[in-house]
Amino acid sequence: CALAWMATASTLTLAPPAGRAASLPNLYQLTVPLPAAPPAERRAQAIKLAMAGLLTRITGKRDASQDPTLQPLIDGAEQYVQSYGLLQGGQAQVGFIATAVTRALTELNYPVWGTERPLTLLWIAVDDGQGDRALLPANDADAGLSPAMTQLLGDLRTQLKAVADERGLPIAFPLVDLEDLNKVSFEDVWGGFDDQVQQASTRYRPDVILVGRVRPAPNGDDIAWLLLAGGTRRLVAGTALRDGLDAVADLYAAELGVVGGGSTTRITVLDVATPADYARVVSYLEGLSVLQSVDVEGLERGALSLRVTGRGDAQVLGRVLALGGVLTSSGAPQADLPANSLVFRLASNGAPP
Repeated sequence: CALAWMATASTLTLAPPAGRAASLPNLYQLTVPLPAAPPAERRAQAIKLAMAGLLTRITGKRDASQDPTLQPLIDGAEQYVQSYGLLQGGQAQVGFIATAVTRALTELNYPVWGTERPLTLLWIAVDDGQGDRALLPANDADAGLSPAMTQLLGDLRTQLKAVADERGLPIAFPLVDLEDLNKVSFEDVWGGFDDQVQQASTRYRPDVILVGRVRPAPNGDDIAWLLLAGGTRRLVAGTALRDGLDAVADLYAAELGVVGGGSTTRITVLDVATPADYARVVSYLEGLSVLQSVDVEGLERGALSLRVTGRGDAQVLGRVLALGGVLTSSGAPQADLPANSLVFRLASNGAPP
């Protein structure tokens, strides 16, 4: 088993998306605990706390709130507020104006990681050290486990969801039903055997697979993470429960974060054969947060030509546009294309969900 985990790749890039990338409409809305401050100061402090969390989400920097360059955004967070409300349990919900925050970060030449974000599937094998072993499922299930193990699985899932929310990272857990268990076992996940894990992952259509093994211990938990993407694999440094998701978020932010203002890119989409195909492409592009304008230039022999204005260069824009599973690689090397040009194929609309 150890040998499977030892093999690593020197670099890791995003996989060609399989169509399950998620758009996070509430990316700019955060729930934070009300600070222990005088009542007159709680709102202002809660808003600053929410802005600090937002900056981590959209810049991809874990320590964004500690960056002196970003401190003015935190100090002046009130001017970016769109909504504010109190929730039960001593919490406040703060919504920010996305365009205003994005504009401020662009002026500071900071990367902005948009609302279109890839889906990460988590396969986690848990050994409680007391004889119970299980794969962490999407929901609590009666699988003959001890109450302590059931509680442990629930706690782990809650903690991982909290980290994903902090980083603005869409995640999914497998159902661990009969269909899954016919393809992959606890031993496969614990040992980091790629083929079985990837086969079982097909039904979920993730962009990246994060494989983990967890064994709680009095002297420190035994935790290891393995990242699978684009046919490559990499062990993730660190032994904390959150390290795997932090590594994925760091990877996404580096690949998809956009720096700078608008630039023009010409896009060609092949295999546009019907009015429905045309509408599907245009609707998809117009819904992307990274694009500021979409202009159709022509449609000839199934090739739809467009001119788009968006944040970032063509290379980053190409990664973002491919996230939704609507557009796929044309197979043409980017080096053979004119500058600021991208070519895609329209993906089949009949792929299974």
